[in-house]
This record gives sequence, C-alpha cells and structure tokens, in this order.
Amino acid sequence: MSSRPFRPPASHKTLTELVYKRLRDDIMHGRLNPEELISTGKVAKAMRISSMPVRAALTRLETEGLVSIVPQKGVKVSKISIEELEELFLIRSRLEGLAAYLASPNLTETDLQRLRGLLHQMSEHARNQNAKRWLAVNEQWHQLVFRATRNEQLTRLLMDLWHRGMPRRIGAPNVRGHMERRFVEHQAILSAFEKRDSELAERLWRDHILTGGEEIIKFLRNAQT
Repeated sequence: MSSRPFRPPASHKTLTELVYKRLRDDIMHGRLNPEELISTGKVAKAMRISSMPVRAALTRLETEGLVSIVPQKGVKVSKISIEELEELFLIRSRLEGLAAYLASPNLTETDLQRLRGLLHQMSEHARNQNAKRWLAVNEQWHQLVFRATRNEQLTRLLMDLWHRGMPRRIGAPNVRGHMERRFVEHQAILSAFEKRDSELAERLWRDHILTGGEEIIKFLRNAQT
C-alpha cells in the first residue's frame, strides 16, 4: 500500500470512503498485486485509524470484485483471468458504444475542448513513453464521455467494469505502438462527436475497445508463454 501522508477526518463514513478510494487506487495502479494479502491491521496502522472503516472499505471492494475473502487467511486482491478479461472487453465494447451514442448530442463545446486537451496530453505522453500518465489521462477521457450520457446507472456500471479489469490492463502500453494506435482511434471518435454523428461515434468506440482489447489479450498470452 502507498505511504502517502494522511490526516484522518472525524466522520466514520468519510474514513471508510477514504480507505476505499486509497485501496482501490493502489489496486488499479498495481501497487497492490493480484492475490496479494491485505492486512486490515496494517492498513489501519498505516493510516492511523481504527480497523472498523478498513473492514467496511474491504467489504465494499469485495462487492465490486476487486478483493476476495480467503478463509483462514484474510483478504486478498482478486485475480482476473485472461478469459474473464476477454469477456469484460466484449461487454465494455457494447456498453461503451452505447455511452458514446448517448453522449454525442449532450457534449458541450466545453466538453469537446476538454476532450481535445486530453487527447493532446495523451499524444505527449505517448511520445515520451510515459505509460502511467497516459493511462491516467486516457481514463479521464473515457470518464468525461461516460458522464455526458447523463445516465447515472450506465455510468456507474461502466466505471465498475473499467476498474475491474484495470489491474490487467496496466501492461497495455508495453504493447509496441499501442498508445499511438489508440490516439488515432480517439481522434476519429472525437471527429464523430464534433459532427454529432451518434451512430458513427458508437461504431468507432465499439471497435476501439475490441481492437485495443485484442492487443492486450495477445500481449498477456505471449507473456504467459
């Protein structure tokens, strides 16, 4: 777990939320590895809080599939198989395509300008081969579109799917040319948004997820062998 400075607030609910976000962030960005055991006591001690909000946060993470309870051992970070990741990409391609369709007429000029700015940042990070920053900006790009759907249920579901597969996807930038190819796809999607072509945006986004997913799956299979 990361050792960032922490000042505990008074509210138990706020503490639980803070622990949840801290642990989820550590899982998402590979600071906590698949099948690594999480000690409730160690987390509480590191954050200088009681174990109660830590247990509550871990329960929430378990419902999202990010951790699992191991009898006699405790809590460990969940491991997603390659087959499960393939299923996630298929589901994401359809649902995120729907999100692109719904978001297209809702995106304001401010939103579009923000997407252009994020795309520029991704291009810079790809050029500098800064995978960590590229992944963070890529997530912001997707989240902005999700929120533009103005559909809270869909947005919540998409973010759950996004986070569930993230520990496996952090190796994506290691695929040669992956960041550059995603940049070209994002450019085409943005152009569709600017034209308010919902159907084109949906199709391009669906292909974007499937193509990127295929590259990651191939990379992971090769890494296994």
